Amino acid sequence: MFLPLIHGDSVTGVAGVFDSDRNVTKRGGGGGGDVPLPVTGRVGETVTLTPRLTLTHPIDRVTWIFHFNGKIIILAEFRDQNFIRVNNNYFPNRLEGSNSGTALLIRELRMEDSGIFTARFLVNGERREISYILTIFDPVPTPDIKMEMEQISPDWCNFTLHCSAPTNPSALSYSWMYRHKGRYQPYPNGTTIRVSLQPESWDGEYLCLVQNPADQKNVSIAPREFCPHTRLTKATTDKSCGMKLYMYLPILTALSVSVAALIIVTRTKGEEQN
Repeated sequence: MFLPLIHGDSVTGVAGVFDSDRNVTKRGGGGGGDVPLPVTGRVGETVTLTPRLTLTHPIDRVTWIFHFNGKIIILAEFRDQNFIRVNNNYFPNRLEGSNSGTALLIRELRMEDSGIFTARFLVNGERREISYILTIFDPVPTPDIKMEMEQISPDWCNFTLHCSAPTNPSALSYSWMYRHKGRYQPYPNGTTIRVSLQPESWDGEYLCLVQNPADQKNVSIAPREFCPHTRLTKATTDKSCGMKLYMYLPILTALSVSVAALIIVTRTKGEEQN
């Protein structure tokens, strides 16, 4: 007798219960039918396919199968309390069984490891299957934020933030968050945002979150690092003007006195001639 696939609500969650009548009872939020349970992993790391099973009979045998290019590849079997590799041409030295063979650990993940894995259980003479579709992703690189100042006014700081990753792996998504005094304000998803802030908001922080289904990285930038230049520029300009006026004031005063004296002398000579 061959029973359909059963699924659980997570990789390490409950995949199903084999009851005393050897029927499958689905638990949790997993989907039904024959759709494999999705699992994600990162290149170079380890993933474990681990259904948690409650059985009323001991497991006679577990067979792990990899579906590759339309072929069914038997990778390993657990029988007589031993985990036995059947085909060493696939995943050499990178597979390990545990928990009576019901869990399969895959080390040093590679992009080509993506595919469908099936655990075939023989319990009390009957066969059941649990399948996973494994998708491998590159680790997300650490992103970088570039800031471009726009028009500046004494009471506003206007700028554009652009977030990017050094490399551009597939399936990357970008989102922004503004954090200020313990509160978070989300921005529309995308690599670039335009911002206008008043001084009372300059002590906040903008976070760029870059992620794929298996990994995420974030980087932040604080407006106080560059917005104070708005007021600093204005203050410096005012101070500079004040200093110039202070330096030239004596010269202007002396010039005014000289002009006045010249006028008086000219008038006096004119009166004497008359």
